[in-house]
Amino acid sequence: MNKTILIFLLILGSLTFTGYKAMIAIDDKMNPLPIYGNEDHEVPVFSFENQLEEAFNSAAHLDKIWVVNYFFTSCPSICPKLMKNMQEVHDIVRAENDLLLLSLTVDPKRDTPDRLLSYLENYNVNHENWQLLTGDKKNLYRLARNAFLVSATDGGGEEYDFIHSENIVVLDKNQKVRSIINGIDPDANNKILNVIRRIKKEQ
Repeated sequence: MNKTILIFLLILGSLTFTGYKAMIAIDDKMNPLPIYGNEDHEVPVFSFENQLEEAFNSAAHLDKIWVVNYFFTSCPSICPKLMKNMQEVHDIVRAENDLLLLSLTVDPKRDTPDRLLSYLENYNVNHENWQLLTGDKKNLYRLARNAFLVSATDGGGEEYDFIHSENIVVLDKNQKVRSIINGIDPDANNKILNVIRRIKKEQ
């Protein structure tokens, strides 16, 4: 290839990339992330047990961006897709100390720490920044509805009849809900990563 043409293409590519970044920056500024809930909405300090049988206290993680979802290990329908998207996010951010993924069960009776740990066998998890939590059922459900603004309840029918949202919630370092993303959307992982990028730019 002619050297002049090659230089021209390199310059053109650089300008195109710079222009693309500028467009993203303008869009971020023109369309800031929302804050869900009223101005007094906050996530209370909570404590549950994780997959390693360790106490998880949220107060120790208040300086992090949280990515939160609800699931249960025996869920045959939406959970595999939901958790796959969580895993894809985790695989990219697993070494970032200012990020925390939390997956809370709606079936704490069966989802013991041992069962949660077994569930993660094929996920190649960094247990520090992706924690699966179990604990008191009422507290788990109350936290879902009142703090994370997602639904979680006992369906009251069959043995494994639990109702939980397919949404994944992203919270900033002030524990404000900034995005609610359909967790079974094939592009959910990219949407979550984009929200994380935007939150980091804000702070």
